[in-house]
Amino acid sequence: MLARCNSRGLSVIYLLVLLLLLSNALAPSSARAAENERGCKPGRPVEPITLRVAFYPYTPDRIALFQMIEEIFECENPGVDVVLVSTKNATKNYYSDDDAAKEGFRFVEADVYEIDTILLADFIAVGKIATVELPFQDFAREAIEAVTRGGKIYGVPRWLCGNFLFYRKWDDEVRTARTWTELRSVLAARKEGLFVDFKGKSTLGEWYLTALSSSMGVDDAQKFVMSNSALDSKAVIALQEILAMCPLGFCRSSALHDRAGYYARAFVRGQAAAFVGYSETIHYGLREAADGCLPTSGCLRESDIAVRALPQMQAGQSEPGVGWVDALAIDAGLPEDKKALALAFVKRTVSEDAYSAILAPEWPYSARYLLPARRGITIDKAPLYPAFLSAHQGRHTGTLKGLNKKLREAAKDLDCRLSIDRDDLETLKDCLAR
Repeated sequence: MLARCNSRGLSVIYLLVLLLLLSNALAPSSARAAENERGCKPGRPVEPITLRVAFYPYTPDRIALFQMIEEIFECENPGVDVVLVSTKNATKNYYSDDDAAKEGFRFVEADVYEIDTILLADFIAVGKIATVELPFQDFAREAIEAVTRGGKIYGVPRWLCGNFLFYRKWDDEVRTARTWTELRSVLAARKEGLFVDFKGKSTLGEWYLTALSSSMGVDDAQKFVMSNSALDSKAVIALQEILAMCPLGFCRSSALHDRAGYYARAFVRGQAAAFVGYSETIHYGLREAADGCLPTSGCLRESDIAVRALPQMQAGQSEPGVGWVDALAIDAGLPEDKKALALAFVKRTVSEDAYSAILAPEWPYSARYLLPARRGITIDKAPLYPAFLSAHQGRHTGTLKGLNKKLREAAKDLDCRLSIDRDDLETLKDCLAR
């Protein structure tokens, strides 16, 4: 009886193994099934190869965005393994510039780099990246200018970056305020405030360049920063005037600076009449409305929000403002086969459907509102994009080698010239020691 049971059990096992082998032979593989679900068209398999990518670290849902591109490219290029470089120099120390400690994005080793163009000249100076050709013809003019040095292109623009003024769509007084002084008068009369983040070395450095460029243009402003260690007093006064619109306890808080999207969320909840931030920051606010607001909460909806360029520092200012570009560059030392693969990855990353996959709204959330560097890209159900693109048009960027480091050094002094948050004991101690 025992022998018969064992025989019968083995027969069943043999039958199951046979069925499994047949199913593997007749059915598509799990990888091919996954490819079909993603809708990609796999190319010819290649020898296994790894492509190291160092994406810009300060974007909403950074890992998820990388994984979207990773899946698309690996699906279309069987055998390729796209790896995200996430060392400290590629993330936390991205803007650091310390040769002795070898800290900063310049010290990252990768095949593809996503470079804030304030760092581009530093990469070029050490021969770290190669020249490239633009894969499409509809990149914004300001984006092309930002990646061009000496008539050569060193990166493919991916994102446009810069500060914008967000306000309630029906607020005509904020919409028409031409200068910061006018806006301050409007808000003071209504006893309302403005949220803006005035903390962090890179943030303050950008604001200092913005204030300088309002009177002398971006090109002369960056030259001034590179040749002067002392702060320009007029620029400091202009920034102090903006800061005066902030409610007590906000705008200069280190704790709130470290909480990505805090001011956008507070604006959506009605705690200020307006706020200043990059285009993608509004995504944090709209996510707050979707996740944490009831219909009776009084939170702003996407259709309630408008966006415009920043007011002028002074009446009659002709400078359209400071803007930045995040661009994709390739390592200068790549062999030809790896170079071709890296260029294909860059082109795929700035393709129309890649932008759509990353930016399109996913219910119940809004678009991520990162700003594509290609003018021909349209994102459905994202009504703020036209205003962003209009407000960014014509902006100029800093291009000089070492500008990032000099602005961060200037920010240390500026941090002490602006009001210090009462809870920021570390800044107070540093400023007293200076």
